[in-house]
Amino acid sequence: MNPPIDPRQGLPIYCLLKTVRRWPYAKTPRASQGVLKRFFDRDPFFSQPWDIHVAESSQSGNVCGIIVPLEQVKAFFDRTEAETAVPLSAADPDLILDLGHEPSNVKIRFIETSRSWNDYEKLLKSLPNQEHNTTSSTERVLKSTKLTKAEKKRRTQMQNRLNMLKSATELVGAGGDYAFFSIDIESWEKNHDIITEIGLTRYLPEPSNEAIARDTEISSEHIIIKEHRFYKNGDYVADASGNFEFGNTRYVPLANLKADIASFMSTPSTKERQFVLVGHDVNVDIEYLRKLGCNLEANNFAMVFDTVEMWKAMAGSSNGISLGRLCAQLDIAAWNLHNAGNDARYTMGAFIEMARRFRMDPEMQEVQT
Repeated sequence: MNPPIDPRQGLPIYCLLKTVRRWPYAKTPRASQGVLKRFFDRDPFFSQPWDIHVAESSQSGNVCGIIVPLEQVKAFFDRTEAETAVPLSAADPDLILDLGHEPSNVKIRFIETSRSWNDYEKLLKSLPNQEHNTTSSTERVLKSTKLTKAEKKRRTQMQNRLNMLKSATELVGAGGDYAFFSIDIESWEKNHDIITEIGLTRYLPEPSNEAIARDTEISSEHIIIKEHRFYKNGDYVADASGNFEFGNTRYVPLANLKADIASFMSTPSTKERQFVLVGHDVNVDIEYLRKLGCNLEANNFAMVFDTVEMWKAMAGSSNGISLGRLCAQLDIAAWNLHNAGNDARYTMGAFIEMARRFRMDPEMQEVQT
């Protein structure tokens, strides 16, 4: 099958295979994603015949990315659309592999036609190790092309996000070596200097849990600052302060807050573990607590994770995401958001789920830029 020609460069048009696999999750509403799973899940996706090519550096010969002809992708999308009535936008330019300003730096080589996941897995193992060590398919394709400062910064950010996701997977998999804590802060909608609620969740995985959290390993607390209990939201964001889903709300005076948080983190069960901090836009919550005289960084966290940045790595996107939307994307039931205790719990759930999905899907472990 001869791929169509890109009129801009006079070259065949290809798509990164990982971009095609992630397409429903990046480009379709969540309601449609469940319908599309039976086409884009690993086994049905690879049961389609794919003419597997690799893009290689013309200078070093290193493999830059696994690609397939756009024509095959369009045919697959057409069949999927016919059965699901979900538009997949094959004309979207994001689908096409961009060879950059110097396409002569790239050599396209046909490998073989894959007709199953087993075929594709064998093919992966036959490729040079560079494919598995590459930091970014597009980065290698454009390696000898002069990059703008902004582009270099963007790629560095994407690589840092991927490293965060990898580290999360490794630490969760280490089981009893780490104690994970998530935080969430709610403030008064009319003056964000007035902190009203604090949510805390503690996750103590057992060595054999394989990143699947059990209720016995997770505990959560919801604190309302006693002096600020009459500051209620409801005009701009929902007031869910009275709807903690995971226990009883406690009213804590400002003077006792620092000791209360320390007590939640320092227990006999956490004594021999290294501390890890998790948050959704975590730096914002750290700064809020600092204003209250609580310096979380004094706990000497082994690592700090931001679920927003982890999602960007998974989705191959630079766009942020709300906690509610993140839970929806990960199929986590989230009730009464904007209650700090609930939000801390859902943040931890999202962290664990992203680590689990990343570990289970080797293809996801290539960064998408």
